[in-house]
Amino acid sequence: MKLLVESIRNAVEKGCLIPALMSSLTIPDAMGQRLYPDLVLDNGKRAAGRQYAKWFDSWAANDFLFSDDLSNEGETTPSQIFNGKMCWKLRCSLLHSGDYDVPVDAPEKDENFDYNYKFELVLHGCNALCSSWLSSKSGARATKSVTFRVDVSSLASSLCDAAEVCLKETGETVSYPNLELFDVAAWADRFNTR
Repeated sequence: MKLLVESIRNAVEKGCLIPALMSSLTIPDAMGQRLYPDLVLDNGKRAAGRQYAKWFDSWAANDFLFSDDLSNEGETTPSQIFNGKMCWKLRCSLLHSGDYDVPVDAPEKDENFDYNYKFELVLHGCNALCSSWLSSKSGARATKSVTFRVDVSSLASSLCDAAEVCLKETGETVSYPNLELFDVAAWADRFNTR
């Protein structure tokens, strides 16, 4: 896991954000499988999506909370911009289809208004929960548009941070025994005497 996290952080530093994102979305897979092996389907096979979402919600979700003054009385109510289920959908969409068409479960319902939910990935931006009201014509229902915006660099870095904290706090180790790579350049540097 250490090699994966280092590689992702290196990619973020160098501005290679799409490879960093794609790689980072595999972290909750490995971590969820390791920490929640009892989450299985009825047929006994691993419940990968549930393991993934549980790990994300337990270790990374707090990076995607947004406090909004909804009451106009100085009280703030945290809203979840991005959760484990959405991250799982993003992972599946990106890795299997090459897009980020992530459906958003409508958290708000109101008999007087319609809601339009949208998910956006952004580069060089910030995580945000954006809302706007479309004015309605006389007698028509108003529509509230809500966009969940997640910055690629922030997501990749948050998943790396969460993995490091999780491994440290749980004492777990996640290694990829079949990914032990021989670094030829590092080996050759041992003989460099300049």
